[in-house]
Formats: sequence, C-alpha cells, structure tokens
Amino acid sequence: MRWREFLVLGVVVLSGTGVASAAGIITIDKEPPQLIELRRAHEAEMKNAVTPEEVARAEEEYAQARKNALQDEGYRQKAAVLEEARRKELEAVEARYRKEKEALETASRKAVEEKYEKKLADLKSRVGQGGNSAYLARLEKLEQELVAKNDLAGALVVQTERRKIADPGAVSVPAAPTPKPAAESQAPAAATAGWMAKDNQVHVNSTRGLAGAEGNTVNNVYTFNLERIGNNASLRFYGFGNRSGNSYGKVYLLGPDGSRSEVAEWKPALLQGPKFSEVKSYADVQPVTADLSGKVTSAGQYRIEFKYTDGDEPLNIYRVELKTW
Repeated sequence: MRWREFLVLGVVVLSGTGVASAAGIITIDKEPPQLIELRRAHEAEMKNAVTPEEVARAEEEYAQARKNALQDEGYRQKAAVLEEARRKELEAVEARYRKEKEALETASRKAVEEKYEKKLADLKSRVGQGGNSAYLARLEKLEQELVAKNDLAGALVVQTERRKIADPGAVSVPAAPTPKPAAESQAPAAATAGWMAKDNQVHVNSTRGLAGAEGNTVNNVYTFNLERIGNNASLRFYGFGNRSGNSYGKVYLLGPDGSRSEVAEWKPALLQGPKFSEVKSYADVQPVTADLSGKVTSAGQYRIEFKYTDGDEPLNIYRVELKTW
C-alpha cells in the first residue's frame, strides 16, 4: 500500500458536567477497489483527450477534402458522362414534345378545317349564281365567237371577265394584249409554219395560244417546217397564267413520222412573271427550255403540243421557239 492514513474519530459523550467521557482511533491501511477502477478509467480518459484546437484543425481538413473531391479527375470524367447523357435525354424529350404537339395541333385543327373548307367550297360554288348566270352565259358565247374568228386577244379578255364574275376574287379585266402582226393573226398556230432566222437557225412562232382544260384550248399546237437540221435542237417557250403561274401541263413533240413524245413540262416553279394585265410581250415572262437533241433527226414538219393537266390557271402561250444547229 502506498500510504497509510489514520483517522481519528472523536466521540464526545456529553455528561451532565460537559466533560468528554470517551474517544476512539480508526486505522485505514488500503483503498477501496471501486476507487481504484474509477482512477484507472479517468487516467485512460485523460490520455485520449483532445484540445479544442485539434477539433478545429480536423474541421478545416474536412471542408478542404470536400472541395478537393470535386476537382478529382475521376469525378470530372464521370460528371462529363452524366452531362452528355442528360443532354441527349433532353433532346429526345424535346423532339418527342414537338412531335406530339404537332400531332395535337393537327388533330385539333382537322375538325375546324373540314367544317370551314366545306362551308367555303359551298359558298364559292354559289358565287355568281342567280342574277349573274345570264351574263356568264352571254360571256361564254362571246368568247366562243371570238375564238372562231381567231381573235385570241379578245377571247382572253372575255375569258378573264367571265372568270372575274364567276369568282369575285379575280383580278379586273386586263389591258388588251399587244396586237399581233397581221400575218400571224390570219391562221391558228397549228397551221402556221415557223420561219428561220438567217444567222442562228431559230424558228419562231409568236401566235398567241391558250392551253387550258377541256373546252378551253385554243391554238395549243405549234407547227414548224424544218427544211434542214443540225446535230442538236432545243425548244424554248414563253407562257404564264391569267393571274399567276399556278398552272401545270406537259409539252409533246410530234415528228414527221407520226411519233409523239413528251419533251417538257410547265409548273408554277418554272413560270415566273407579273400579273396577266402587266404582260406586254413575251419578254415579260421567264422562258421554259428543253433539249430536243436526238429527237429532231430529219427535215420535215414538227409540231409542239401543249396539254394542260392541273392548276388554277390555263397557260397563255406568247411565243414558241425551235432552234437547230
């Protein structure tokens, strides 16, 4: 034992006279086991104890480690892969959204479009009926009479007037076309021989023609008599509609041997020009060309036929050229 203590206990027994009657002494020669265990635990605790400064340093290290984790190369690579995947998913979602939205818009408008297209078609079909019907009949008769007289310019003006009455949205009556030379106005294009320029061998026919729907076709065949030919040939024609270039059709070449082949076409993309009322000559519209090499192989009579197939406008034909060299 490390030490020994003596505890003196004094017991005072008071008598009636106030004098101590007895006293005792206790000797302690060992520590209680419980005290020994408590002391050991306390000493071990003190060995592992840290200071507030050590705690503060650990907290700083933790914060810095969190920042450094986001700068790690492995983290950056994985983050880049995630971002790319996110971008692709967003693009897919956006594409699906646009597609579904377009489908929704189409479905939503379909009923409305069908309703009003039918209504407008019915209204347009009744425009010009009643009081205008007699006038339309007289205009049609006059147009036929002018065609019979080969007055194509007059027939075109009457036709425009008739279309304007039948469709109030049509343009006003156009100015009269440029008068044709007398030699050209005496016979239809189908019976008119082309002439050949002395220098460039271009055969030209400037007879005014019209290629439209059945019953609306006047001088739509142009005839050329070729006395001599070359190794190459080409076609050029100038045409436009009454109000726009909204016209479709095909052009055929008929040879001396009776052959008939499609050589060109016309459509809105190829027909460029002003309003019909502003067309003063063939030079006001854009020509359409076609290569006829290999098809014009012998001297003789060749015919160019224009056949309307579709569109809102017939084709007004201002000039047709057949070139050989």
